Amino acid sequence: MQKPPVTILLVDDDPLIRSLGRELLEHLGYRVEVAANGPEALDLFGRLPMVDLVVLDYYLPGENGLEVLEQLKVLDPGVKVLIASGSFHPQEVPRLQEAGAAGLIYKPYRVAELESRISAVLAGLAGF
Repeated sequence: MQKPPVTILLVDDDPLIRSLGRELLEHLGYRVEVAANGPEALDLFGRLPMVDLVVLDYYLPGENGLEVLEQLKVLDPGVKVLIASGSFHPQEVPRLQEAGAAGLIYKPYRVAELESRISAVLAGLAGF
């Protein structure tokens, strides 16, 4: 019996990043759902039968990634969330770790780094 594909919820307000990110993740063999903002991501997360990983943009309009991460953790304390951004302030990293982020990844995404971070997080290892 074949295992179902890993489902990733990709959250980013940039349509180009959503499109390219979906294409890249699907190329790596993942099932991908996308959301443009925090409320859409939370709604979709609540409706999907299974989300193995959320790749969450840190800088979203309205709520930032930390706020969305905290709300995702309320919905499912075991959710694995990889925070994505072009840059992180040093003081943000410990706050994200304390809030339960599984790891960080820098944008623009690089295939090898994205694949290794996702593999690490899905295996239960920290992706920092």
